[in-house]
Amino acid sequence: MIAQISSGEGFGGLVSYANDILKKDTVIVASDGVSLTSNATITASFKAQAKARPSLRKFVGHISLSFSPDDKDKLDDQKIAEIAREYMRRMGIVNTQYVVFRHHDQPHPHVHIVYNRVDNDGNAIKGDSNFTKSAAITKALTREYGLTFGKDKSKVRRERLTGKDAVKYRLYDEITAALEDCVTWQDFRKILSAKGITFDLIKNADGSVRGVTFTDTRHNITYAGSKIDRSLSYAKIDGQLGNIIFYDARQDEEPTQHQMEQDKPFDINEAYDFSKITGGAPSISNDGDVERQATGSDGGTSTGSGIGENIVEVLLQPSVAQTSGGGGGASGGWRDDDDDEKNKKRNKPRRKGR
Repeated sequence: MIAQISSGEGFGGLVSYANDILKKDTVIVASDGVSLTSNATITASFKAQAKARPSLRKFVGHISLSFSPDDKDKLDDQKIAEIAREYMRRMGIVNTQYVVFRHHDQPHPHVHIVYNRVDNDGNAIKGDSNFTKSAAITKALTREYGLTFGKDKSKVRRERLTGKDAVKYRLYDEITAALEDCVTWQDFRKILSAKGITFDLIKNADGSVRGVTFTDTRHNITYAGSKIDRSLSYAKIDGQLGNIIFYDARQDEEPTQHQMEQDKPFDINEAYDFSKITGGAPSISNDGDVERQATGSDGGTSTGSGIGENIVEVLLQPSVAQTSGGGGGASGGWRDDDDDEKNKKRNKPRRKGR
């Protein structure tokens, strides 16, 4: 279940869109305080009440609720109306006029809630555009009604998204595509930069990385990676890039020869000439085990207690090293075109059961 929220200054165009019977196969599943005779009477009802608070410029409320196609058989008109009313109640959209229009033009069930942001007492409804609150409510309702949580973002119709939702999905698409084409953080930054996307690592006080944020520079909108998708958290991305050392999040330079040498695996045989100390070098196997034998002066071997072995013990002590941290529907402002002749000729709304 996903909610898209918008507000505007005119009911006419929105009502005409939401109650387009011919193109959307619209059915009105719930309403309150509105004359449903025609689109013109619906619009007139909303406008009359909005005049009670002329200082409120955006008095038109519009929320589309979209559900997974997998829930189609669970959501008859009565059930989807119940969910819509409960969503409005929790969002604080109460004591006001509203109409819930259900569309049948898409594979996924969805409704458009058109409501008056001037309530029945002439007060302005507040908090109804809180996206964080809305997200928490839709998740709770999805769980309570046993509905399907959206897991596959590839099924979301991008062309129908607007505002922050459109930016969020663009970030998801570009970031996931970039991860398929790069193996280092440096490559990752360059590919995203060409797409107008930057990222910053969020660090703890001790310098360890705890998160990553992505910014769409075209719209100046920033999201935490995990808020775009759980697969885009810092830990998941760092793991996908093979935990390659991230030298500096704000530099695109290639690692220097000195840095590359520092990153080479430590070779104890190469670093120390044990023959000068013990007369023979211990053999270091690939898995780091030491064959504790030193060649004696008589050509034989001795074990365990020589100075060479003691040095090997010291050198092989564990040490601490720093590592890289591991809707269906249009939205936006609606122009009030309810006085146009074309709206007076719209089809009358079809009520449930007709």
